[in-house]
Amino acid sequence: MSATLSRIYRHPIKSIGVEELKDASLEEGRVLPCDREWAVLHERSKIGVDAEGRADGWGQKINFVIGRSAPGLMGVTSRMLENGHILLEHPEQWHLEIDPERELDQRKLLEWLRPFWPESAPRPTALVRGPDRAFTDDPLPYVSLIGQASLDDLSARVGKPIDRRRFRANLWVEGWEPFAEMDLIGKTVRVGEAELQLRACIGRCRATDASIETGERDIDMLAELERHYGHTDLGVFCLVTKQGRIARGDKIEVL
Repeated sequence: MSATLSRIYRHPIKSIGVEELKDASLEEGRVLPCDREWAVLHERSKIGVDAEGRADGWGQKINFVIGRSAPGLMGVTSRMLENGHILLEHPEQWHLEIDPERELDQRKLLEWLRPFWPESAPRPTALVRGPDRAFTDDPLPYVSLIGQASLDDLSARVGKPIDRRRFRANLWVEGWEPFAEMDLIGKTVRVGEAELQLRACIGRCRATDASIETGERDIDMLAELERHYGHTDLGVFCLVTKQGRIARGDKIEVL
C-alpha cells in the first residue's frame, strides 16, 4: 500500500480548538508537541492544581470542559503564536488571544467559553497545564491516526461530506484502503524520520456529532458507525517508538 501523510493537527487546549501544522518533531514516547497541553477544569473535576497552576495528574475526560457536553466547542479553531500565546476563533464569537500562563487571560478564556457551555453543566473553573503528560483521552502518550479513506467511506454511507477535524486526530493518511489502519494494529509504520507502533482502535464519543462550521449537532455519529460497521471506532492510537521529523507529504511505510 503506497501511502503519504496528508494532514497534521494539534489541539493546544483540550477540546477547545484545532490547529493544522505543516510539520512537527516527534519524540519517543511523547505526544505531538503542544497537543492537549492545556485543559479547562470545571467545578466537579476531581483533579487538583498546584501552586504553579499545573494539574496534579492525568484525568479522564469527564473532568474537563469537552465537546461531548458542549457541541459548540467543536466550531473553535486555534493557533499557537510565536510568543506562546494561543489565538482562538469561532464563527459566532469574537476572536480571543490569550497567554495561557497569565491569570487574567485565563479568566478571559472562561468568560469567552460561557456562550458554548450549557447552564445545566458544571461551571468551568480554571485553565490548567498538564503535569508531565498531555491531557489525552488515554493515560498513555498516544498520537492518533486515521486513514482518509475510512472517513471517505463513512461520508459516502452517511450521504454527506464529513469534516475530518471532527475527530481530533493528529495524523491523516492518504493512500490506504478504508479501515486499513485497524488491520495494522501491532505493526510499526515509518512516517518521515519517525516510527510509530499502531496500538489500539479509537472508540468515538458524541463530540463528533457536531459540525466544525456551526458547532451544532447534525449527525448521530455513533449510530451511523454502528449501523454501517457494527462498531463505533474510527482511527487508531499510536506510540512513537523512534523520534524524528514528520511533514505533510511524507511517505508512510509499513515495517
